[in-house]
Amino acid sequence: MKKDNTKENLILATVKLLSQSEAVTEITARQIVAEANTNLAMINYHFKSKETLINIAIERIIADSANNLKSMSYENFSPKEQLRKMLYDLCNLTVSYSKFTKINLPYILLQAEITQPFDVLPIIKKHFGDKKSDADCRIIAYQMISFMQLIFLRSEDFLRYSGINIFDEEQRNAFIDMQVNLFLGDEN
Repeated sequence: MKKDNTKENLILATVKLLSQSEAVTEITARQIVAEANTNLAMINYHFKSKETLINIAIERIIADSANNLKSMSYENFSPKEQLRKMLYDLCNLTVSYSKFTKINLPYILLQAEITQPFDVLPIIKKHFGDKKSDADCRIIAYQMISFMQLIFLRSEDFLRYSGINIFDEEQRNAFIDMQVNLFLGDEN
C-alpha cells in the first residue's frame, strides 16, 4: 500500500468511525487500523498520535459544512451585519457538531495552525477600511474567533460566570451582538 494511501485510509476510517459513534472518546487506535486495514504503527508514523488523527478527521467532517458557509453570500448587508450573520452561522455549526467540537477545540486553540480568523478577516477589513492597519484587523479577527472557541470549550464555566448559555440560540446571538459591537463599535 502506498504511503499516501495509508494516510488517507486512516483519515477516512477515522471519519467513518466518528460518524458512527456516539462515544467519540472511546474510539481506539486498534479500531481505526482495523477499519483502515493497516497496522498500528502507521498512526504514529503519519500523525504522531491517535489524538492528532482524530482531530484531522473531525476537521474533515466539519469542513464540508464550513465550506458551505464560506460560500454563502452576505453581500447585501453592511460589513458589520455580514460579520454578525457569519458568526451566527459559524456558531450554529459549532453547536450542531458539539460532540466533535468539544474534542477538537483544544487542538484548534493550542496546536493547529491559526486559520479560522481568516474567514472573518475580509469583513473586518472592509468594515474598518483604512482606519485600522492589517495587523489591527488580524488581531481583532483572532480575538473574536479564539474567544468564541474558548467559550464553547468552557461553556459550563462560562454559563456559571456570565449567566449566558452559549447553547441557547437566543442567548448566543445576543452575546455575538455584544461582541460585534465591542470589537466594531456600536455605530452601524
